[in-house]
Amino acid sequence: MSNMAKPILVIAIAVVLAGGAAFYLTRSTEPEASATSDSSAGGAPAIGPGHTRGPADAPITLIEFGDYQCPSCRAYHPVVAEVLKRYPDKVRLEFHHYPLIQIHAHAMTASMAVEAAGEQGKYWEMNDLVFELQPEWAQSQNPETEFLTMASRLGLDQNKFMQSMRSLELQDRVLKDVVAARQGNIEAVPTFFLNGKQIQPRLAVDDFVKIIEAELQAIGAAGAAK
Repeated sequence: MSNMAKPILVIAIAVVLAGGAAFYLTRSTEPEASATSDSSAGGAPAIGPGHTRGPADAPITLIEFGDYQCPSCRAYHPVVAEVLKRYPDKVRLEFHHYPLIQIHAHAMTASMAVEAAGEQGKYWEMNDLVFELQPEWAQSQNPETEFLTMASRLGLDQNKFMQSMRSLELQDRVLKDVVAARQGNIEAVPTFFLNGKQIQPRLAVDDFVKIIEAELQAIGAAGAAK
């Protein structure tokens, strides 16, 4: 993002979050997690539709609030991908942005890059690349160049990509997720919700599997009782 665009972004964040916090920050980017649903945790915040991966009629929707520059989010990325492979017909992933700009200087730019790729039908491909190459672009003085290289690798129109990256419309899309996260008192990334209930899985596929299987059994039991 250009130096001229950065002040606009800061102002936009303050305006969008007026009435709530004028900034957003987490106390921890690596929360302690458990392999079961946390009954004391709240439900998913009120959010608009996010980007989804998996069948629309899947009985289970896994919502993730994530930050592309967060090392923990990168570590969970292949785990979630494996979960989707194991449950191709039963689990749908819905991703929402929560760039923690106070501690991850390039997180917002990364979210904009993924959204910009989505404008050309390559949201998930860019999502995967951004997580894969996080160690490179996170240390870059000019991450836009890194994201432009990724866009070229995906065969995107580079001019359209750069225009989209600086689009106020896409910026607003990301900030709406931020507002929802703040209003839902989400304090860490990644944060997951499964069918509206917050869960705290450890960094292991089996932990997700335990929670999913329990939910599928509950769904089956509810259906049999009707």
